[in-house]
Amino acid sequence: MSCAVRRAVGVALLLALGASPACWAGDKEPPEEQDWPTLITRLQQDVYQRPGSSAQRQLAVAYNNYGVSLGNTKQWSLATQQLEEALRLDADNLQFRRNLSNIYMNQALDAHQQHRPDEALRLVEKALAHQPTLPQAFVLRGEVEYGRQRLKEAKAAWTRALELDPQLPDVKERLERVTQELPVESKFERLSQAYFDLRYEEHLERPVGFDVRDALLEARRLVGSDFAYWPKRKLVVLIYSAEKFRALRQETPDWVGGQFDGKIRVPLPSAALNQAAVKQILFHEYTHAIVFDLTAGKCPTWLNEGLAEYEGRTQLPGSLAYLIQAHQSGRLIPWRELSDFFAMSLPADTVGLAYQEAYSIVAHLVTRFGFWRIRRVLKSIAGGQPWDQALSAEYRQKPDRLETQWRTWLPELLAQPSPS
Repeated sequence: MSCAVRRAVGVALLLALGASPACWAGDKEPPEEQDWPTLITRLQQDVYQRPGSSAQRQLAVAYNNYGVSLGNTKQWSLATQQLEEALRLDADNLQFRRNLSNIYMNQALDAHQQHRPDEALRLVEKALAHQPTLPQAFVLRGEVEYGRQRLKEAKAAWTRALELDPQLPDVKERLERVTQELPVESKFERLSQAYFDLRYEEHLERPVGFDVRDALLEARRLVGSDFAYWPKRKLVVLIYSAEKFRALRQETPDWVGGQFDGKIRVPLPSAALNQAAVKQILFHEYTHAIVFDLTAGKCPTWLNEGLAEYEGRTQLPGSLAYLIQAHQSGRLIPWRELSDFFAMSLPADTVGLAYQEAYSIVAHLVTRFGFWRIRRVLKSIAGGQPWDQALSAEYRQKPDRLETQWRTWLPELLAQPSPS
């Protein structure tokens, strides 16, 4: 059974550590409805008429505040122009510098979330030019480099971030992880193609008749057709021997077959894992990558795993034994509690039931309403709508009603022949 990392590691980490918000300047907080362009024009006239007066400082403050306002609505270019004007008038103002640096950081985070790593790194450097000891800038630099599989650079950035702020949440864990991965993954052979950046363990024996690249391209085509989404960026895919995969993921239970943590990590077929199982894992983890993109990492765990199971089972139908037992004994998990049952600390049969139930929910929604509605639900979730409200809006009925319909339909699914 495959499993995705439940945290959107990069994005969640950086949102938690994000640069401090840009601040207003002046004696008091300006009203939100302030017409900054008009005020700036008036202050420019005052400065022209009375050079060297307090009007110049007021003009600098107005530029700063207008830049902050523009940054809050992600009008990056205009925001940086205003803050640069503020610094031109008052080059020693540390608050202005912090604000401009934070605008660059927020813009860099935005670029990172949209998979534009070169732009993100360029903006991080601009932020550091104004705040050389900003620890969050080094956190983001490490995150971008790690996503590109540049592990040495990621390690250096995270090391510097912790030197500047030893209390940064999760960064120590990230640094320990990359330190563990570096000796193994830095030796990986690279097989790059248009849509995937594949890295193989050095001298790894590849099974005859199985090509990960072909399987990934098939996943891109078939899964992409369901979601009507084909990423333009290259996804990093790390291919391990079964032994190395388990050695680098010692904290994961034995039932974890693959992972997606911003990168797809899978073992090659082996005596314990046949080619069909590996292909199922690839489809499962590729689906997690798609869902992550489409929801900006906001998809609830039960729906995320249900969709991944749905796509993975197109390649290798799995057992529904746990679901059959739960249905017969009246132990089905309520939808609103389902995400809590994917914890790695729980017993394998409990998690197995959660996977099978999540799959059956997605199968029901697709069978009755069509996959296109799933796409619309994901779009609503990406926009910030809670999953229960997104379901209600799309299916025009409360989730409790949908759950009742699913329970009524479930025997139809469970009556189908089990895979041999």
